[in-house]
Amino acid sequence: MKLSIYRTTQLVGVLATTSNGLAFSYDRNYRGPGCYPISVSMPILEEPYAQNIAMPFFDGLLPEGEQRRELSEILHVSSTSVMKLLAALAGECVGDLILVSENMDINEVLEGSGYTQVTSGELETLLRPQSIERLRFLAARRLSLAGAQAKIGLYRNRGEWFATQGLAPTTHIIKPSALFDNTVLVNEFFMMRLAKSCGLTVPETWVIQAGQNYGLVIERFDRVAQNDEIIRVGQEDFCQALSISPLAKYEGDGGPGLAELFTTVLHNALPPLANMRSLLRIALFNYLIGNCDAHAKNFSLLRRHDNGQISVAPAYDLVCTTFYGERLLRSMAMRIGRHSHIDRIDQEDFRLFAEESGINIKVIADELHALYESIVENIDAVMKDVASEISEYAEVASKLREHILHELATRVVTL
Repeated sequence: MKLSIYRTTQLVGVLATTSNGLAFSYDRNYRGPGCYPISVSMPILEEPYAQNIAMPFFDGLLPEGEQRRELSEILHVSSTSVMKLLAALAGECVGDLILVSENMDINEVLEGSGYTQVTSGELETLLRPQSIERLRFLAARRLSLAGAQAKIGLYRNRGEWFATQGLAPTTHIIKPSALFDNTVLVNEFFMMRLAKSCGLTVPETWVIQAGQNYGLVIERFDRVAQNDEIIRVGQEDFCQALSISPLAKYEGDGGPGLAELFTTVLHNALPPLANMRSLLRIALFNYLIGNCDAHAKNFSLLRRHDNGQISVAPAYDLVCTTFYGERLLRSMAMRIGRHSHIDRIDQEDFRLFAEESGINIKVIADELHALYESIVENIDAVMKDVASEISEYAEVASKLREHILHELATRVVTL
């Protein structure tokens, strides 16, 4: 089985199953200006990349967990068959690549691509916490949205929502309320707005309602509007960048730690110091708000479509997990210094973190204190903002504020 990998109409390479497993090869004509690697883990070489390198990147384009299992059932494909799932889903995925069967005419498919408007009734159905129609929607439109959370991709134009046809790009991702706890939507909305108020770069985020159902809208930062056209932008998470399976996204499961993320940024992003500071601010913000689920797939790199330059992506998937008490662990996805348990991290851990990441301890201390002060200063305004947009959850927003302030009192903020 073979899949052709394109950047718009430019053939990048071929993904194939071989006797030794999955392998990726760059096309021999993929050279010169405008030809950038699909991942920092796979520079442009003549030799093919074997499964141990190629698999983590391409597996990382697919949904995880229950979403993957349910989609595989609808598609009648094994959830462990990466190639078959990619063939069925990865027309519109994270980043700038399009994966199609090798016998497809990419120009013909693109010419037949477009959009159809989504009615309010259809949107209400798509936003249901548990909806077989949403899964069918993703499967029918070849939408592969990585991650474990339920989500859909839509195109937005002049305030209206549109479903994609063929290989047309989406512009927004919408996360319906979680079936197990509808406060997760409020939590993420609150934390994203709080991060923005603290000066972090985050995508535009807001809440929509259709009927009785809510959805968190996130503007895609791997899409750029240019001359009435939506341009796909290269994006890869740090599991993909380090050739690590999505199953090992937590450091405790063998995944990367913060030091490896900073080393990757130092060696690949431009300008390196500014990007290391961006990554540092996201990591420290997660620590301060009590986000213990900030694993390697929740940090990404972007590659500019015009010159190939790499930078740290905006912050995303920000959630205060400690808000849920004993239902979730208080161990962080990536340790700081010697400890992963958020309540055990002390000044010595931050000193060790500084050594491991190659960042001056004074820089860390200044950023940590500045973020702490900014959270305290802005949290009341953010709470009012969230409560006004989703008044039904005003009490949840108030409880989140109280919890964050209580947690901040236990955090190390002076080094």
